[in-house]
Amino acid sequence: MRPTQPICATGFRGGLSVIAEHFEWSAGETVTLSSRDESTKTAGLFVVGPSVRHGNVILCFIYKFRQRFAVIAEELVNRLGIPLETSVTEYYRRNNMYLDDLTCCEVRCEC
Repeated sequence: MRPTQPICATGFRGGLSVIAEHFEWSAGETVTLSSRDESTKTAGLFVVGPSVRHGNVILCFIYKFRQRFAVIAEELVNRLGIPLETSVTEYYRRNNMYLDDLTCCEVRCEC
């Protein structure tokens, strides 16, 4: 049994418009997220994709936001109390698919 109802965020409207009420929004109309890409308003709601911004870092390119999947998965595994072997995380790091240091991403783009 889940403490909250799952959200079905499907459809053809772009961005986070379908689930906008589940986020805090900054003055610049960007979503406020935790360091692990979780809504600061709705616990357990994680975001990946071009809507994710951390300061001046915009995870707009698919190769950037795909690198965050393992970070979010690790967070979920930890919350569920499932043991995670460090070799799994290291595998993703070695293959440049684990992006937790965003200082490398402060590149200006047209987003």
